[in-house]
Amino acid sequence: MRIPLILTAALLGLSLEAHALQLIEVTDGETVTVKVSAKELTRIAMADGERIARIWGLEDRMQVEPDRDGGQAFLRPLSGLSSQAFSFFVRDEQGETFTLLAVPVDMPADTVLLRSKASKATARASAPETEIPYIYSIKALIRTLAQGGVPEGYQAAALARDIPLWKEAKVVEIARYTGDFTAEVYRLTNVSGKAMRLDEREFGALAADIQAVAIERQVLAPTESTRVYLVRKDR
Repeated sequence: MRIPLILTAALLGLSLEAHALQLIEVTDGETVTVKVSAKELTRIAMADGERIARIWGLEDRMQVEPDRDGGQAFLRPLSGLSSQAFSFFVRDEQGETFTLLAVPVDMPADTVLLRSKASKATARASAPETEIPYIYSIKALIRTLAQGGVPEGYQAAALARDIPLWKEAKVVEIARYTGDFTAEVYRLTNVSGKAMRLDEREFGALAADIQAVAIERQVLAPTESTRVYLVRKDR
């Protein structure tokens, strides 16, 4: 199932939890500073639907686990080499190359989203005028839900419905809002014994006519939970 709009908490302009996401604007040829976990995984990805084509310069400091299908990478510090800052390079599919100064920090697994200033400007210039209000409405809807509010013009229903999605996760639909769209809120808990990486595109089986998916936390340790927001066309 094709999901036409993929969102994350950072793209929605939310600050949902400490160390949940880093949204960093990058420009070809410039150096930016990012925080990486000194002990756990750090996810490096592009914002706004862009993809990483190559990442290098980490071989002597971090183990790189590329996710070629998702156009992203996961970094894990090598033993005994997690205390000093270091630089590495990221190239996106548009051919832009960014220099990142990584500062190891004693913090949980984290996500670093890189937003290319050039790609952002190009997307704004080329976006159809009729599409902007549609995307704005969806972002505003999810932002209101994530902040604990009820969107204007929507009816809310509290639920506690178990969803059999994966054996490694316990998924419960906890709320549904109906209005211009149907918005569903799920609580997903990692019930496996390993860290779980979540990708918005994996939630296509939850419902038909999906317009957007947003996840508060991309990486969950065992027993940790996150909320997943799903928006689809009103029935």
